[in-house]
Amino acid sequence: MKKFHTLVATGVAAAALGVFAAPTAAFAATSEVDQCGPPIGDGTCSNYVAATITWYNRTAGIDGCVYDNFAGADFTGVVFEAYAGSTKIDSTTRSANDTVDDFGIRCFGFTIGDPDLVGGIDRIKVTVRRGFASGGYANGAWKNYQKKDAS
Repeated sequence: MKKFHTLVATGVAAAALGVFAAPTAAFAATSEVDQCGPPIGDGTCSNYVAATITWYNRTAGIDGCVYDNFAGADFTGVVFEAYAGSTKIDSTTRSANDTVDDFGIRCFGFTIGDPDLVGGIDRIKVTVRRGFASGGYANGAWKNYQKKDAS
């Protein structure tokens, strides 16, 4: 019977160690994105993106929303470009339009990068742009988000 109690105690201790030790490996570094597009005439920020970049080993997850507060057919687009050093690895665009989307808000979640790339991506360049119904874009200032600066 003593052997049974020793096995149970060992099993409980191992399970507790697993429960308390595992979460530390699950936390990933993040970068917060809160960026305006090109301002309208009076300098107001009417189109922007708010998102979180979660840095993984070789890729990154991006979750957030793009906001379009223009009246009419123009829209707001956000370009996400993933880099490894100076080499562009991947890119994707998300957009919103106040006449199509609920209150001009479109939320998203996706992974960017190449899971087979040794070393992975280390930078994401974000550009918020105003898209014109007649064609073309007006880009706002772009910003780089570095993996090494994430917290």
